[in-house]
Amino acid sequence: MKMKNLAIIGFVVLVIAVVVLIVNSRSNDGSKNKDGEVLATNQDSGVDMADWCAGHAVPESECTKCHPELIGDFKAKNDWCGEHGLPESHCRLCNPGIKFPQEMTQTKQVEADWCAEHGIPESNCRLCNPDLKFPQESAVTDQSETFRVSSDDIEVELFFRKNSPVCATNGALIQFASAETVNRAGLTIQKVFSSNLEQNIEAPAETKFDETHQTVVTISVSALVTKWLVSPGDAVEKDVVLAILNSPEISELQASLLAAIADFEVQKKELKRFEELKSQNLISESEYDRAVSHSKKIQAELTSARGLLLAAGMNEEDISQLIETGLVSNELFLHAPESGIIVERKAQLGEMLEAGIAYAMLADPNAMWIEASLSEEQIRQVSKGQSLTFTSDGKGLNRVGGKIIWVSKNLDPHTRTGIVRAVVIGKSQKFQAGEFGHVTISTYENTAVTLVPKDAVQWEGCCNVVFVKESDQRYRPTKVQLAEGNGPYYQIVSGLNPGDEVVVDGAFLLKTELKKSSIGAGCCEVERAG
Repeated sequence: MKMKNLAIIGFVVLVIAVVVLIVNSRSNDGSKNKDGEVLATNQDSGVDMADWCAGHAVPESECTKCHPELIGDFKAKNDWCGEHGLPESHCRLCNPGIKFPQEMTQTKQVEADWCAEHGIPESNCRLCNPDLKFPQESAVTDQSETFRVSSDDIEVELFFRKNSPVCATNGALIQFASAETVNRAGLTIQKVFSSNLEQNIEAPAETKFDETHQTVVTISVSALVTKWLVSPGDAVEKDVVLAILNSPEISELQASLLAAIADFEVQKKELKRFEELKSQNLISESEYDRAVSHSKKIQAELTSARGLLLAAGMNEEDISQLIETGLVSNELFLHAPESGIIVERKAQLGEMLEAGIAYAMLADPNAMWIEASLSEEQIRQVSKGQSLTFTSDGKGLNRVGGKIIWVSKNLDPHTRTGIVRAVVIGKSQKFQAGEFGHVTISTYENTAVTLVPKDAVQWEGCCNVVFVKESDQRYRPTKVQLAEGNGPYYQIVSGLNPGDEVVVDGAFLLKTELKKSSIGAGCCEVERAG
């Protein structure tokens, strides 16, 4: 009787369990939309977000691209778009308004995590959440430490990895069988040394003409160019004619000069007569002084007329020819004020330019600048007077030295870079203005650091180790903490001292000995502590 009651109770429990499972199953199947499609649900939002094929933007359980075996089921239900080869209920080309529950839920989640004021996700907005920190930021303390971000079993290591405090390296010692075995292994030894740390800054750069050695070609009267005699890039000497101009004002200035010369000649003769009269006491002292003053005034007018013609573009040779011939003309020659290269012709043929407008630009080809664009961090490390090297992008061996003469105090608001300007030291004829390349700037730290060859350092699996020579046949693996060094050297933060002898060539061989306990029969032995 008791066994029968237990059987009945067990049967009732089993029925209840089945009913619960059926109810849960139906609730998980979700509800149907107005088209009769079943919407997948989950515990929180009623939608199973895991049931989603991101590649084809449909639920994974209904994706006919990933699961071709489902095609027959959809065709049997007359839910198939033959034109586009997918279920009609999935065809966005025929039904642009299709939205699956997963998409609507995702949209709601995005809208919920959105900072409308700053246009970024609320979970990323530092303006609204000043104390916001991401896992990557919390993992970084300084550059000498490890940058480690873990996700499941994946670890990303930046900078230099930390050594394991306890491992097989502790107390290990490599003992070679004989000096001959050491020679066969091909080990080379170098001493650890101390030096000031040198770092190189590299940045994009461009060559430019030195603006302090550029000359604007202009005149003080309005004129138009009737003919250019030079082209951009031409090398010209001082006073060479660059262009032929026509000016309505130049003839007036020429006439004024000729009139001033005539007045001056008359005044010279008149002053000479006044001197003779004064010597005979036929005129008073005041009359003679007035004559001298008038003569000086006429001479000043002559000097002024001559200066106006020089400012207008005529040179001494042109003025001498004008005085000799007495011919006044609207034609004017535009002369080069200095020797150099024609960088730019600004005036167009037939264009009337006002006084003072630039006609052309001249530059000294032997005076050039190097302008480099440095990042915020880089520009803090350079100062006026430092040396740099410019290397052209187009010619790998085309290099020139420079000296920094100016460091910008303003950063470009878009690129967040600042300009560093250097003057080229030595000959710069092999460079053209506007040539792109990059600069290398060496910076030094006054504090001496310990340096070791990079080839001497081996990652043993859990530690960075070097092999310190104790005798010709004995080498001790030593853990070292590293930081960035100079070129082929690492900086040693801890583990070695200047003067220690370490294995460089052959260090990998000794690491293999540590890992495998022997390189070959009779090569060497690894002695463990304890």
